[in-house]
Amino acid sequence: MTSTPLFIDRSHPSASYQQALCDFGIAELIEALSNFCDPDFDVGRMHLEEQELEHLATLLIQQLCVSLNGKMMAGYLNVVRNADAWTITDLPRLELKPLQHLLVLPKSFPHQTSAPRFLDGDSVCWLSLPNCSQTDRGIVIGRFFAFASHHGQWEWKYLIWLKDTSSGVLADTAWEEDLESLEEEKYP
Repeated sequence: MTSTPLFIDRSHPSASYQQALCDFGIAELIEALSNFCDPDFDVGRMHLEEQELEHLATLLIQQLCVSLNGKMMAGYLNVVRNADAWTITDLPRLELKPLQHLLVLPKSFPHQTSAPRFLDGDSVCWLSLPNCSQTDRGIVIGRFFAFASHHGQWEWKYLIWLKDTSSGVLADTAWEEDLESLEEEKYP
């Protein structure tokens, strides 16, 4: 699970990224999500992974973007300008609109679409997560072009035949950004 860092190691390569997450309240949102519990949703029982928490945060931010309205922004601006006089209970209520997903392929597909990075038969593994040293490995057995709601655009997604099927899972899907090539295990 993700937690808000108590301090940011500025010598670490991801320090700028972590600082941005803190500056824009995203780290606080992910922390709140990782501890959330109400009668309809208990994170403790859901066993969410870090990537799932980040996707939830992304969807909530996208939901906010489509739900913006002038009355709400004017109210929040008043809070920004008169922070001493306002309290959280004075904030305008956020009324959410359903997210609209693009269900049609881009007009430029496939001619102006980036070529897929992985081909059928390529051996790949998932990128390592900070708190997990081992990742799943497998062979690309297919791909499709899908709308990546966490990026707000269309991207390649791969169907991976897993090498370790001890969990009973034979295949999984992954976005291109989550995979890396295993050159030494290339299949014909």
